[in-house]
Amino acid sequence: MRRLSDDTLVVFLSDSHIGGDGDRDIFESPDDLAALFDDIGAHAGPVELVLAGDFLDFLRIGEVAEGTNRAAATMARPEYRELFAALGRFAAGDSHTVVYLPGNHDGEMWWNPAIQAELRRRELVHEFQLSYAASFESDPAYVVYCEHGNQFDPPNTIRDYTDGLDTPLGHHIVTDLTPRIPEGGAAAPLHLRDVDRVFPLATIPGWLAGRVFYELVTLAARWLLLPLLIALAAYETITYALGLEGRFVDNLITELGWEVALLLLGFGLFVFVVRRRANRAIRSAAANAGGGEKDGVLVDPTVASIRRRLASGQPAPLEPSFPGQLSVFISGHTHAPALSELERPGGARVVLVNSGCWLRQVQPVAAHLRMPAVYTPRFVQTHVRVYRGEAETQVELWEHPRSSAQRPPALERLAIAGRMPPQPEDLTPRVRARTSIRPAPPPRPA
Repeated sequence: MRRLSDDTLVVFLSDSHIGGDGDRDIFESPDDLAALFDDIGAHAGPVELVLAGDFLDFLRIGEVAEGTNRAAATMARPEYRELFAALGRFAAGDSHTVVYLPGNHDGEMWWNPAIQAELRRRELVHEFQLSYAASFESDPAYVVYCEHGNQFDPPNTIRDYTDGLDTPLGHHIVTDLTPRIPEGGAAAPLHLRDVDRVFPLATIPGWLAGRVFYELVTLAARWLLLPLLIALAAYETITYALGLEGRFVDNLITELGWEVALLLLGFGLFVFVVRRRANRAIRSAAANAGGGEKDGVLVDPTVASIRRRLASGQPAPLEPSFPGQLSVFISGHTHAPALSELERPGGARVVLVNSGCWLRQVQPVAAHLRMPAVYTPRFVQTHVRVYRGEAETQVELWEHPRSSAQRPPALERLAIAGRMPPQPEDLTPRVRARTSIRPAPPPRPA
């Protein structure tokens, strides 16, 4: 339990997923993140930076050379040198502390002493903890608590962080399954490796169905409709120029046109049925996992699990010594920045914050004519700040806008014509949401 002076700023950052072999590295924003480290480093007063899990990504790195480790291999990459230099400048500042909490993608730093030694030797991290708990001097009853959040997600729950062989299902999906996703040949236009960027995760089946649908329609248009239209135009031009009737060819082209139209109609009906079945399966899977649906929107089962546990007064998985008195609960893992509140037994209010991520996501946009959703790119770069104001504790969710140069293919842009989300023009970091924790009321007389 940490006791913070009232002028301390606490910054929570998670899920940047820095590192990976070749194109398996999904982090694209080293300059933006370095700017954040320099910004909080200029804060007047003590600053605690909590790297709340999956800051580095060791699961996307295969074997490393003997005598090194995955953290050193990541920091040696030229594109990341300025980023880690900025983290080092922050860590070297007066009254600055860097605390690293493990997640499910960087849990190796807990059981591999070489990684902790590497980060300490480079003077980037001061402390390693499974969870973070602190309160301000003027209001010690209110506890700010953080853990990565994968302990609320059964496929990614690690029961013993000290055991390098404790590898949950999610670990094997990233290390064994994802690298085997085909890239070249017929799979190239599908961009299947973008599965790492699909958000929400529960929509992956719909994303995959949509990728196949739009690629097949594109192929059908390119190799069936377009040649047919060219042939028809050529035939009409020739018959007009020669003054021929060409009734036989007219009938042939008409029949071919009907065949193609019926083929596309049948394919469309097939996709419609598959889409309905996929949506039902997604909702059922989410409900069985504890997520379900609220107001027509899928609820992430991890978020639902956190809310149930806090609302029932149960302690956090990695720190059972704070039952019933958490005031701010911060997690990451789901890559979904959010700030909300809930009420615990006895009427205590808890601020629930997800620190989001620092990644490019592809998010669904509803298409016209009930066609499959189109997934459009968007950078999500967020962090959380907690500090003591004049009379209350402030909790802020910050975002760092960034525009994406990627665009969906032409057919997909046509399917969502008029619905394409705009890319941000003002890239100034800003507060996305905030709330406050008021001082605890005085105790009632006995």
